[in-house]
Amino acid sequence: MSALALQSQAACATADPDLFFPDESTPADRIAAAKEICAGCPIKQACLADAVRRGDWDAICGGTTPAERRTLVRAARRAPGKASARQLAVKHGAHLLVSLVEWQMSLEQVAVDLGSTPAAVYRAFLMLTPPRLGQQRTVPGNVIEELLNTSKEQLRTLERRGLSHSEIGVVLKAQQSIVSAALSVLRQREEGIARLSAGGRDGLQRMRGEEVRVRLESGVGLSPQDVVEAFGRTILRMRGEGKPLRRIAIELDLCRETVRRAYRVMTDSKALTRQDMGEAA
Repeated sequence: MSALALQSQAACATADPDLFFPDESTPADRIAAAKEICAGCPIKQACLADAVRRGDWDAICGGTTPAERRTLVRAARRAPGKASARQLAVKHGAHLLVSLVEWQMSLEQVAVDLGSTPAAVYRAFLMLTPPRLGQQRTVPGNVIEELLNTSKEQLRTLERRGLSHSEIGVVLKAQQSIVSAALSVLRQREEGIARLSAGGRDGLQRMRGEEVRVRLESGVGLSPQDVVEAFGRTILRMRGEGKPLRRIAIELDLCRETVRRAYRVMTDSKALTRQDMGEAA
C-alpha cells in the first residue's frame, strides 16, 4: 500500500497532529490518548511497518512510541549465527562495497549473499566508507571506525615499519584485536575503492554517494542535515508550488518530522507557524 493510501485511511488523519509527536515532557495521558486512536485504526500494522522502514523515530505510529519502536527493531535484528558487521567488513568488505555500489544490490540481497542481516550489512558499509570531512552521521561510530578516523596513517606507517599488531596497539593505546580488525577493514576499503574506480571513476565518491540510499533501506532514517543535502532543493521547490510539508514528506517517502526540521534549517526560521506544524504532522 502506498504512503498516500495509508494516509487517506489513517484514523489520525482528523486528529490533533501535536498529539502524535510526544517529547520528554508529554504527559502519559496524552500518549495514551494517541494510542487509543491507533488502537481502532484499520491500518495500524501497515503504519507501524511503514514507520520502521522510513526510520520515523519522532511520532507515535501504529500504536507505538519511538522508544517502543526502537525496542521492537532491536529485538527483530538479533540473529544468532549470522555474520556480524565486523566480520563482514573484515572478511568481505570489498565484495560488500561492490555489491551495494556497482551492482546496486539491496541490503537484504547482500545479507542473504553473505549470510548476515541487513542491519549488519549497513553497519559494515559505514565501517568501510569514511565520512566526509565534518560529517556527523546518524549512527555513532564503533571503536574500529574511531581508530580508522583518527589514526589511519599511523596504522599504515607502523605496519610498514614491521611492528606487530600488539606493538601497534601499545603505541596507539588500543587493543590488539581492534588494531588487527582496523587494518583488515582498511585493506578491504582500499580494495573496494580500487575496484569501484575502474574507468577513471572516483570509487570513494561513488561509495559516499550511496550512503543515503543504504541508510534509508536500513530503516535507521535520515537526519535533518541528510535531508537538506539530499532533498533540500526538491523540498523548497515543492513548498514553492504550495504543497504542504506533510504531502512533501509522503511523496518523497521521508519521515514527516525530519522533513519539518530540515525545512526549518533551510528557511533559517526560529519557529514554524502552527499551520506548518500541522501540515508536517
